[in-house]
Amino acid sequence: MEGAEQRSQNGSSPETDNRMNSSTSSSLDRSIEGERTLATHDGALLKEASAEFIGELNTSGTLKLIEQQPNKIIIAWQPNDNILITDESSQDQDEWSLVDTIKKRHRTVSESKAFNTKFDSQATKPRRLEVPVTELKFVEVLARGQMIRLIKKSDSSLHSVYFFQHGNADMFVRELQLNNVVTPAHGSRNLFNVLDPDARKLQKTFEALQIEDIKTSGGWLSNLVWKNMEFFAKVSDYVTPVQQLSPENRSEDYEFLNHQEKSDAEAKKEEQPSKKETSRPNEKPMVTLPPRRAVARGPPLNEKQWCEFQTEDGRISDPQRVKEIIFRGGIEESLRPTVWKYLLNYYIWDETTAETAERRRAKSAEYYQMKSQWLSMTTTQERNFSGFRDRKCQIEKDVIRTDRTIEFFAGEQNPNIALLQDILMTYVMYNFDLGYVQGMGDLLAHILAVVQNEADSFWCFVGFMDSVFSNFDVDQAGMKRQFKELHDLIQFCNPELFEYLASNDSANMFFCFRWLLVWFNREFSASDIIELWEVLWTGLPCPNFHLFISAAILETHKQTIIENKFQFDDILKYVNALSMQLDLNNTLETAESIYIQIKEAERIPQKIRILIGEESGSSDMSESFDLINREEEEMRQRKLEEACENSMNMSFL
Repeated sequence: MEGAEQRSQNGSSPETDNRMNSSTSSSLDRSIEGERTLATHDGALLKEASAEFIGELNTSGTLKLIEQQPNKIIIAWQPNDNILITDESSQDQDEWSLVDTIKKRHRTVSESKAFNTKFDSQATKPRRLEVPVTELKFVEVLARGQMIRLIKKSDSSLHSVYFFQHGNADMFVRELQLNNVVTPAHGSRNLFNVLDPDARKLQKTFEALQIEDIKTSGGWLSNLVWKNMEFFAKVSDYVTPVQQLSPENRSEDYEFLNHQEKSDAEAKKEEQPSKKETSRPNEKPMVTLPPRRAVARGPPLNEKQWCEFQTEDGRISDPQRVKEIIFRGGIEESLRPTVWKYLLNYYIWDETTAETAERRRAKSAEYYQMKSQWLSMTTTQERNFSGFRDRKCQIEKDVIRTDRTIEFFAGEQNPNIALLQDILMTYVMYNFDLGYVQGMGDLLAHILAVVQNEADSFWCFVGFMDSVFSNFDVDQAGMKRQFKELHDLIQFCNPELFEYLASNDSANMFFCFRWLLVWFNREFSASDIIELWEVLWTGLPCPNFHLFISAAILETHKQTIIENKFQFDDILKYVNALSMQLDLNNTLETAESIYIQIKEAERIPQKIRILIGEESGSSDMSESFDLINREEEEMRQRKLEEACENSMNMSFL
């Protein structure tokens, strides 16, 4: 009767109401002052927890995702007026009911009617079970989507377990994903890694890249590592955590604001500073950088100069001087198809005209041999070769999106689009480990539009990709290194901006992700980007000059960032909005001025000396890599000789 009355009054059954209330909500309600509810899910039974909450086990409640402050998100569970599920028949059948000897709990009148139990007015006030997501390592979904387990980061032990009465725990986990709290773990459908705050920021940066394939599960980064967001965690560990940048906690190893050299003994002593130590009585006063000198751009390399640098047999007499002119002013348009081949290591500066012609002939033959490999692949081979098939499909989709404002690709039925596709497909055969990366088509498009020859464009593209390959490598070494180097550079050359970024959880430099990944391709016009690239291809004044370009852009917009009190999300949105709004000449002049200012400083930390090329970094990794390469080549040669010998023996049988 009560059920009938309720249906007649409310127009729905209690079961329907419960199912409606159990759905996950993304409403931004503020149940407690200063808190913002990001998601809520009713009908969650507490199944396991610490002894403190033993009295709440088997109680139905609400599970919420709550933001208490910008960098603190918690998962909180609170019982619904102390409801205890005590139906004996269902409890006997419920394998997840871990405790069946708990004393019955007190109920409200309505609950007593619903569960056919007695009412006790002495019910205790519900308590909230909560845990900061930073203290969690995993979220695991069990029992066919009916249960989740929260695993602690400290010792991988269990924090709590929740049973979802309506079997939709995956809906709550989906909300965790949408709020950048968790990401699927590699090799598991039911396990989700909990991301730390810096990793969540980098994911926002990643989502703002505006490269469609990167946003999808089938993209190149997804297929490599970022599918599982392991990249973000690794980069966050590599870049100095923001909390370590406060005056109380900052390691002296990063304190470049003093601009002082340290003796070996002092440096060794400071490797493990006391946690209570915040300053040293004999600390040297801060040393300021010298005044920044103004520089001006020059004219581009012209035909007359180029001819003067060529010897009678076709060698380039002074490559360094040529690069200096290019660095200062770029290259005249008519010369680019030739000079780019030298800058991108396709042609060799010291080779004669005859040697260059022979090189080009051999390289062209090599290109068309690789091209024939994929062109001759049968339908059956392609069907059985998923890696090749997926790359081919992605290239076909990507070339359609080529920038048609570039005259070389203008028009819907432009045959140069097919040429672009052929070169990208051949690069897949040349470097199958990397294969194809969305965005590579944009890089190649500029080269092909300038060089306008298929084989030549391919080898120029190979040279360019050799410069940025580590940005896309599986171990993410390139991006991790660049984030840290840019962090160190800003800390040294622009302390005011750095302190602001550090105090606003932005010193990780993740908002520069797009700049570094594709060398500012999205930030400048087509005419500007090819001039910027040829400047960077010179390797002057140091191999890391693209980081100084980043520092120059941030320098130009520093006051806007500080005066508007931008937080990380605001900075990310602002720098992405700078696309096509930047002045290339001003950026290059500012970047060079910053470099010269650092170069002229009296005392430069070792990390900055390495950054500007005055000191080489550790070569242990490269030496190890070279050793591995030599060993692999020797093994390959032995196998080749064995195969030849076996082949000869077979011919005499």
